[in-house]
Amino acid sequence: MIVVRWRQGSEADFWKDFTDNDGNRMTYTAIVKKLTANRLRSDAEVAKQAKEEFGSRFNEVFVYRKNGMNHVKMKAADIAKQYRVIKGHMDVDE
Repeated sequence: MIVVRWRQGSEADFWKDFTDNDGNRMTYTAIVKKLTANRLRSDAEVAKQAKEEFGSRFNEVFVYRKNGMNHVKMKAADIAKQYRVIKGHMDVDE
């Protein structure tokens, strides 16, 4: 997660986002926590968008097979990942 974020811009951009108000760089744990919170929020927004966009087709498109049966995806992260693939928005590192 950190490497993906690091590659999204310059080193200065990275530390701008992960430096506290006192000018101290955040710890590894704090950075991971912030990135995780951002990803959870982003996945929830993308999942909501997917449900709105696909409407009645959602239960046909966002499925996985288990024990020979189709199940509708419920986790925002799983829905968001598939939606990003469908839309061609996957990051190289994903």
